Amino acid sequence: MKKNEHLTNILLGVGVIFAVSPLALYWFIHANPDRYLDIINKPYPFSHFGGGPFQFFMYSGLLVIGISFLVISMVLKRRKKDIEKV
Repeated sequence: MKKNEHLTNILLGVGVIFAVSPLALYWFIHANPDRYLDIINKPYPFSHFGGGPFQFFMYSGLLVIGISFLVISMVLKRRKKDIEKV
């Protein structure tokens, strides 16, 4: 049972990191105009950070992955509680 508890805690932590990462990434890219210009002048993945659709899909993808990990973690915790009741 301890293994399941560690797995749910790891999934919860990874989920929080993925869910918060769009905010941190947006702040990192747009906090300084010089950094923004430097980032979008780099090769492929970085050069598209200046475009709206690429940023939208990247941020929404990170958010969906984070929420998925959080939901999986909560489901596993609830299943563990239900199994312990029986």
